[in-house]
Amino acid sequence: MATYTFMVSTEPYKFEAMDSLLNLCKAVIEKGRSIKGIFFYGSGVYNIKKDIETGITVRNLPTRLEQFIKEHNIPVAGCTTWIGLCGLKEQCFIDGAKEEGLGELSNWTAESEKLIMFGTGG
Repeated sequence: MATYTFMVSTEPYKFEAMDSLLNLCKAVIEKGRSIKGIFFYGSGVYNIKKDIETGITVRNLPTRLEQFIKEHNIPVAGCTTWIGLCGLKEQCFIDGAKEEGLGELSNWTAESEKLIMFGTGG
């Protein structure tokens, strides 16, 4: 069974990376494959910030991500360095997300057959 790791390095509403990520993750699971984790790097760490105001006409991507990872028990981590640079605090994360260094991304990648990246690289 193929195992995937995903990395996102762009903010929630830019390039529709989060929409694509969630759709691809859903397809991966429906095909019977597994997801080792989703790692957020660079400005991508804003995707795990829970207290954003979207109003009633804009989809709330952090909430969609939170629901998806809970439903499928997928580990989610944000890069420690970028979280610090962006001034984010772990208590402001969506449920299930945590702060980790690039070592965790490295471990997930080593245990996966595929690494799929969304974004501009950081």
